Amino acid sequence: MLNLFLEDQAGDVLKKFRYGRKKSLKDVSGASGIPMELLRGLESGEVEPDKAQLLSLGTVLGFDGAAMERLHLHPETTPEVAPPPHLIPVRENYAGYAVWCTLVRHPENPGRALLVDTGGGGPLLLETISRLRLEIEAILLTHGHGDHGGGFEGAVSKEGIPVLLSYGDRPLLPEAAQYAGPLLTPEEGCERLGQRGWKVSVTAAPGHTPGSVAYHIGGALLVGDTLFCGSAGRSDTPDSFPVQINSIHRLISGFPPETILISGHGPFTTIAREKLHNPFIRVREQGYAPEPKGA
Repeated sequence: MLNLFLEDQAGDVLKKFRYGRKKSLKDVSGASGIPMELLRGLESGEVEPDKAQLLSLGTVLGFDGAAMERLHLHPETTPEVAPPPHLIPVRENYAGYAVWCTLVRHPENPGRALLVDTGGGGPLLLETISRLRLEIEAILLTHGHGDHGGGFEGAVSKEGIPVLLSYGDRPLLPEAAQYAGPLLTPEEGCERLGQRGWKVSVTAAPGHTPGSVAYHIGGALLVGDTLFCGSAGRSDTPDSFPVQINSIHRLISGFPPETILISGHGPFTTIAREKLHNPFIRVREQGYAPEPKGA
């Protein structure tokens, strides 16, 4: 049974790996013995893969098919992970797609808050900020796509609110060029926030976009589209695929296994869970990040 609770179903993962590995349907069919028409059905979701097919495709595309099967064909294994109490995820709607943005309350003054990604700046986010009477002190963007950074000015309650966005992603977000307030790199912004009593660190995670980053705040890692439960965002280009794989490996290797992962889409999870099931972590081809120890 396909796991429909995930942001990416099995076919989405297969398409992303084939794109990243620069392989045609004909290439994969020839190497796996699976007919091209069946491969199309698997990628579109019209046909549910079985374990043997995932094992074969994992060998061809360089991921652990057995690990993927244990999550993507078993909905009951979907993690149910709650965010820390000082994080308030808001599920916005962007052009018909669900996207997470996250409000972070200061542990000593819950009226102070940060906003990580905007969900496109939709009404639910703005209503939540108003209802909780939060003063947004900075907006931290994981990357420059419109569903994560668009409409950020709507959440700015007063002039001078810093917006954190990497140089590499500023061309992706038109609002960035028009913003009159401080536009900082994530590194500069986190340093300034530290001077104001916030404990936020940033890790570069290029691949999905050139300037994607992840923010670590109080036991949670907010990763944007770099990593999903059981999958990852599509790499910026096929040449960016190994860059993204290595970014993912650095992230999951750099924090404790109990760290909660808050992605831009899909269920929340933990580093430990993703080490078990995520094919973007459990890669098997030389030249890419190795499987994590103990997985």
